[in-house]
Amino acid sequence: MFKFRDLTIFDISPELRMVISCDSSGGIGDKERDVVKVDPEVLGYFTTQVALMELVATGSKPISIINTLGVEMNETGKRIIEGIKRAIKPLNMNEDIMITGSTEENIPVCQTSMGITIVGLIEKSKWRVIKAEKNDVVVAIGIPKVGNELASDMSEFFSLDLMLELINKPYVKDILPVGSKGIAYELGVMASTNGLKYELAEKIEMDINKTAGPATCALIAIDREGYEDLKESVSIPLNIIAKLY
Repeated sequence: MFKFRDLTIFDISPELRMVISCDSSGGIGDKERDVVKVDPEVLGYFTTQVALMELVATGSKPISIINTLGVEMNETGKRIIEGIKRAIKPLNMNEDIMITGSTEENIPVCQTSMGITIVGLIEKSKWRVIKAEKNDVVVAIGIPKVGNELASDMSEFFSLDLMLELINKPYVKDILPVGSKGIAYELGVMASTNGLKYELAEKIEMDINKTAGPATCALIAIDREGYEDLKESVSIPLNIIAKLY
């Protein structure tokens, strides 16, 4: 067993690897004491997407999604599960993924909470071995948003669909979704896990310490020559954050 970024990994045979990712949320939903008011389906979608993107970035395929919901099944739990199902649609393997979990049926609750755990498998030979290199550029794709900001234009958000597109670009070396710790923290993680250091860009037009909530943006390491193609390929905002060395 070993850790890679936010993932837990088990070598279960000489050829096969199990990958586990997770995420959680509290106080977001449509119940009386929820701080951020959103439809439970939106909560299920975003929370699942965070864990999915972390797992898919390694090349792993999810086989099971376990939801631990601190709400009743009817109706909040059902609506959260609808969001979970919507989150996995871009993978085109809905029937191959087991969705299971638990709800709170004993105590009436007035605030929404949920956890999500995703189990995936990957052949060791298919583990994404592309690594960032010296002089690669780190680009933030998407805008960090959290809480009520999620009600804004979703065209500014990073998504699983976009990740699936980017991992096939030959100039994309590494992808790292940004969560609650912010761009600056994840930049350090990206550099260190590639055995590199980084130098911040002179002009950065965003708050790199702000939480990105449910991974509304991501960091990608690319060949400098690939930046123009990247700009033409995506419609959400791009910002050069740093150079690796």
